[in-house]
Amino acid sequence: MFRFCRYDWLPGLTMAMLVTACSQSEAPPAEQPEYVANVSIVLYEEQEAGTEPYPVRILVSPEFVRFDDGYDESDFVLLDRGSRTLFSVAHESRSVLEIRNHPFSGSLPPDITLTEDRIEDDNVPTIAGKQPLHIRYLANETPCYQAISVSGLLEKVVAGLIEYETALGERQLGNLQSVPETMQSPCFLSRYAYAPERHYTHGLPVQTWDETGFYRSLTDFHEGETVASALFQIPDDYDRLSLEQ
Repeated sequence: MFRFCRYDWLPGLTMAMLVTACSQSEAPPAEQPEYVANVSIVLYEEQEAGTEPYPVRILVSPEFVRFDDGYDESDFVLLDRGSRTLFSVAHESRSVLEIRNHPFSGSLPPDITLTEDRIEDDNVPTIAGKQPLHIRYLANETPCYQAISVSGLLEKVVAGLIEYETALGERQLGNLQSVPETMQSPCFLSRYAYAPERHYTHGLPVQTWDETGFYRSLTDFHEGETVASALFQIPDDYDRLSLEQ
């Protein structure tokens, strides 16, 4: 599975700008932060086999999607939605992995059939007045993973996450030759290469899990927030490693 840092994503931010200079007799202008309005923030708790639960924060603006550990100074993964470029920023090593994606089209192999099982449960409480839907995603009748999703919830976030998953899938498609054939099961190929966004077709997943021990659960969300633009900027003075398909 193609991964950045410890998860399958990346994030980044913009730096503060200087105030225009005043007269020479005045003190130098203080650096003032810029802000980005109308940002959606989604908070998840995530766990993988053998790990303790850890927080995941997703910030979605019209231009960027950022994944981090829940605080501004953490390492992050960033999708530039305009250029469809992914960045993984590591502060300790002062490094940036930059992945420029080129459109890569690939059809689902004819020997793989994707289906869904809807699991009805009227006892599931509503979220934001909407009824969640429990779906099991299968490939060639083999269960791959499950999700409980809410249609119509945070639609701008869902659109950004679809773009993010699609970019990762295209990268994986262009890199399949490096994946051992023993790993290229129908579930792997559908989930990470050919249809990585399919669990977003029914809305925002509030829970996602599989049989490997992976689990992600929504803990909170906020819409229309204003945040520092630096959260979406890539540090200029970090070492960069670029990958292209």
